[in-house]
Amino acid sequence: MSDADRNWLPAETERSATGRVTFGGWLLLAVVLLMVASHIAQLWLLVIPSGQFKALHLGFGLVVVFLMTAATTTRTWLRWTVRVMAVAALLCFLYVFASFDALIEDRMFGPNRNDIVVGCTLLVLAFAAAALSWGWIIPLIAFVALVYGLFGYVFDSHLFYHSGITFPRLISYTSIPFFQGLLGGMTGFSGSLIFVFMIFAGLLKSTGGIDFILTISSRLSGRSAGGPAKVAVLGSGMMGMISGSTVANVASTGAITIPLMKRNGFRPEQAGAVEAVASTGGQFMPPIMGLTAFLIVGMTGISYPAVMAAALLPALIYYGNLLVAVHFAAVSTGLRGIQADGEAAARLRIGAEVRQYAHLIVALVILIYLLTINVPPAHAGIAASAFIAVTELGKQLWLHRCDPVDGIRATVRRVLAGFHDGVRNGAQIAVVIAVIGIIVDMLTVTGFAQKLSNMILTLADSSLWVLLLLAALSCLVFGLGMPTPAAYSIVAVLGAPALVGFGIDLLAAHMFVFFYANMSAITPPVALAALVGSKIAGGDYFRTALNATRLGLPGFILPVLFIVSPELLMLEGGWLERGFVFVVVMVLFVALNAGLSGSAFAAGMPLATRAALIVAAGLMAWPMVTTRLVGVALAAAAFAVEFRRAASDSDAFATT
Repeated sequence: MSDADRNWLPAETERSATGRVTFGGWLLLAVVLLMVASHIAQLWLLVIPSGQFKALHLGFGLVVVFLMTAATTTRTWLRWTVRVMAVAALLCFLYVFASFDALIEDRMFGPNRNDIVVGCTLLVLAFAAAALSWGWIIPLIAFVALVYGLFGYVFDSHLFYHSGITFPRLISYTSIPFFQGLLGGMTGFSGSLIFVFMIFAGLLKSTGGIDFILTISSRLSGRSAGGPAKVAVLGSGMMGMISGSTVANVASTGAITIPLMKRNGFRPEQAGAVEAVASTGGQFMPPIMGLTAFLIVGMTGISYPAVMAAALLPALIYYGNLLVAVHFAAVSTGLRGIQADGEAAARLRIGAEVRQYAHLIVALVILIYLLTINVPPAHAGIAASAFIAVTELGKQLWLHRCDPVDGIRATVRRVLAGFHDGVRNGAQIAVVIAVIGIIVDMLTVTGFAQKLSNMILTLADSSLWVLLLLAALSCLVFGLGMPTPAAYSIVAVLGAPALVGFGIDLLAAHMFVFFYANMSAITPPVALAALVGSKIAGGDYFRTALNATRLGLPGFILPVLFIVSPELLMLEGGWLERGFVFVVVMVLFVALNAGLSGSAFAAGMPLATRAALIVAAGLMAWPMVTTRLVGVALAAAAFAVEFRRAASDSDAFATT
């Protein structure tokens, strides 16, 4: 047995050149374990007040981000800078803990000088941590929001003008002692929900979840035309629903699926686009919807089962269309499935290896069941995570039954790797969520959000279509470059109120803004998911983004259909009406994709057929049964003509 196999610690642990774990590695491991243990204790036993828990969560998040940066950077100055920042973060939150009672009882509206200094330091540290994790876009927007809060009185425009906020009150409101902004409700949501599911996702990954999902996906679709792309669609969709970040999902599953697609004939731009679109759709997929389902529940008061049911049909349509689009593209260009040899054949063999991962399916079933019977989401996530750890121990003890210590060692290594991965992702989301909390609170306290909503309604001038266009554009802009929960939090404040004020159903309005905020991940010019996909694939970024936009077309059109066909969200109609709308909308997107791409059963679709398919899609989008039936008939006729043409071309080629 190799030394690595005998090691109890995961490969992610920082080591020296000789292979020994460094002091920084031990320190980070201790912080990771403390963060996991403290969160489980709080969420299960409620041992400290919510304000202190939010401070605890953000404090751990800052320290973890800084320590992980120190462990991975090659720049000496940055390594020492972030170490100093980690110490500063620890001191700040020790101050908050020690002064908590005085802060909320005596100094809530009159912070002293120390409170202001600590509050300013927390803002700087949070901006730095968010920049290290997500780039400077979000901290820059938050800084502009703070400046706007201070100097809003200098604007002449009614939209931007407000009386201004004094500096002490601004710092108090965005950190301590108000416990808003950095330490507001969004940070509480991050600590009580997002972090738990990041641990769950980390354990899934470390115990073989990604391999298992890709193996099942390969078994289901790998041998068909365009099989590698279909593997990416199914695998990324299943992992994306719990990741909370489209970009992180592209980076993790794309590292496996994109090279597989390229080896089987897909162009780099195609491979990167398919992975980006598939990962983006994972945020729509019940039961977790990239963790945003719980945010929607919290912001609207709508029950979790209703939110999950509303997302089901749109998610099925999104992925159904993507699978069909990939199949059409593969058939028209002659791309085959995964060939049954070498590494690919090994992935196609289910056998005993796949049966080893059956406990992960049971964990997902337990999670879904607990959520549907209204068990608190944090408790459901902890229970499912504990199930994975316990069953993984049982599996490893069975596999190493001749030497149980090896089984325990393997389990510890995998669980620690899951904690490491989950804490890293949870900490990165914690700091960016905290910074987003500043933006949201500044938009609210200055009155900008309400005035923007009123302005959108005024510009719409009683026109539903203008209102939807303005709301969609604002969501695409404000969602740029943000993880899914953060993007939704902003657009729920800026876009949803205008829709609700127009008379649109509350859930439909929030699903509308949620979809558009998430689709910003594949929308040029930013398109971060497409950017990451293009880097992995080695393709052109802009072409990858354009391909992703076309493949992800349902994500841009479905939100509008939520408004005109609420059956899609199961808000109206019986099962017959919902089934009819579901089938029609599915055919709509298949026809539209084929018409725009010019390929279905073969390349070179005639212009007349393409036009007929696009017209048919337009007819099916119109919310009238008769019009939709005409559209379905026209699409069926166009596909029949195209199938006959493709078959005749194939026969002619075979006889030459």
